[in-house]
Amino acid sequence: MSTQIAVIGLKQVGASIGLALGAYEDKITRIGHDADVTLMKKLEKEGAFDKTHIKLPDAVHNADVVILTLPTDLLKDALGLIAAEIKPETVVMCFSVVSNATYAWARELLPAGQPFIVLQPMIHPDRLKDWEDNLHIPQPGLFENCDMLVVTDYDTHSRAFQMANDLCAVLKAKPDITEPLEADGIMARVEQLPKLTAAALLSMIVDQPGWDDARRLTSRAFFRAASISTLYDEQEYFGISDLMNKENITRAIDHLIASLMEMRDMIDEGDEEGLKQTLEKTKQGYETWFEQRMSGEWDKEKKIPELVERNMMSRLFGGRPRDKKTDQ
Repeated sequence: MSTQIAVIGLKQVGASIGLALGAYEDKITRIGHDADVTLMKKLEKEGAFDKTHIKLPDAVHNADVVILTLPTDLLKDALGLIAAEIKPETVVMCFSVVSNATYAWARELLPAGQPFIVLQPMIHPDRLKDWEDNLHIPQPGLFENCDMLVVTDYDTHSRAFQMANDLCAVLKAKPDITEPLEADGIMARVEQLPKLTAAALLSMIVDQPGWDDARRLTSRAFFRAASISTLYDEQEYFGISDLMNKENITRAIDHLIASLMEMRDMIDEGDEEGLKQTLEKTKQGYETWFEQRMSGEWDKEKKIPELVERNMMSRLFGGRPRDKKTDQ
């Protein structure tokens, strides 16, 4: 008997799941739903789903598994809409950047004992540089050989846990078991903080005195930093993900402020060597992370080259300053 899987939300993540499940067409029936009817029907025509439904309750009615890949501000309403339509044994999986609050919504809205679990996928390294239109193109191998956070809580049903591991196997992802508080702490630093930092940069400069002139001179650095702010977790109520994870977010912001203040003090005090070493260390850290993320070899460490103290004059003219004592 075919397992019926309903995917709700058909942007890149949801559509990519549909494509990956297509390799098991003899065992799985793929049902899709998205508020964008044109997109939904396009994906059905292209074979990402076997059938799509315009109404959300129709899409989940007979499903064995429901996978929600929606913006954070739509999750709570979606859980409420499907609660009366799903079977008691239906496993509900929610792809969400915030775990603790999502579990709270599920307990509030879904029937008691409903198998439920939160997932957070890492995407294939080849897709990290995707931008603009590429962000919406589904990829059947989007999660292949990448970690998938499987977030379990004290009341996670064993059926939900097993189905999450089965989904990882189908998507060729590597399950990484964690709990909500740990997952929220990680996502605050690596997913939410970069977007808030970009928003802070724009808030500081856009529509402020001097922007009329500065905007004409914006660089690649400005583009890359500022454009991160468009990678919203929400469709309309921007920032709700941050409010749902406020303790971790405020802690991450405090750490960022401390780091900026440390660099500010180096610059203010003319601490050339301190600033140089800090920037070299961050550059090396980025390069090590990027190499590991591309290769998946997380145990391979790059040795940071020994830093040689050199002042401004030695960099300009080469070599170390002569020791006057030895010249006498």
